[in-house]
Amino acid sequence: MKKLVALLIFLVLPFQLIAKNKSLLIFAGAGMREPLNEIGKKFNEHYKIEVIYDYEGSGRLGNKILAGQTPDIFIPGSMRWAKILKNKGYIEKCYPIAYHIPVIITPLKDKKVVKLKDLLKPDVSVVLGNPQACAIGKVSLKIFKKANISWKKLNIVALGVTVKQLVHWIEGNNADASIVWQADAKESGKVRIVQIPEKFNTIAVIPACVVKNPPHPNLVKTYIKFLLTQGKKYFAKYGFKVVK
Repeated sequence: MKKLVALLIFLVLPFQLIAKNKSLLIFAGAGMREPLNEIGKKFNEHYKIEVIYDYEGSGRLGNKILAGQTPDIFIPGSMRWAKILKNKGYIEKCYPIAYHIPVIITPLKDKKVVKLKDLLKPDVSVVLGNPQACAIGKVSLKIFKKANISWKKLNIVALGVTVKQLVHWIEGNNADASIVWQADAKESGKVRIVQIPEKFNTIAVIPACVVKNPPHPNLVKTYIKFLLTQGKKYFAKYGFKVVK
């Protein structure tokens, strides 16, 4: 009986180890959930490798890496946290995938905001991304600086940690306006979009970054190749402008 159990362990254990290694952990900004989920599904169908995504604000994910957590790949909403981690020695290389274009959103029937400066109106309540937690928050600060708008003069009622949270707040009429990524606004379909003038806007590059000493280096190479060749069309499908 003992020999039989030992034999079963010998036979099953290698398959358990293989199964365990046939997965990738990717830290990704919440604003890329739709295209990345579809890319993960297609990648699994093609290579039989599961892709596990941890979606949060880029700042929170970056701090997880600084705290010692090691994903295989990091896909933040902008280059800011990619540069921070690369300078600290946590990132090996980054590949640009697509662009995040900021827009103003309001509830569908709310007409208080028709231009960027309208965010300064006293009766306009605003929800924004937390600059320390998500890429859109830091980008919003840059937009306001270009437009000579003081953050302190805005009627900010809440700070969100992800773009999705900001969109949900506006969908639920919890505020009059927010600044989010265009792809998320279009995906919602339940908000009114106000474009930000090009001279004030800050378009962010979305990178796919390979961390140093990833748990599954060979699988990382396969995923990055798939992302750069097949994955971009899914970003385009969900309203992103892709890097050529």
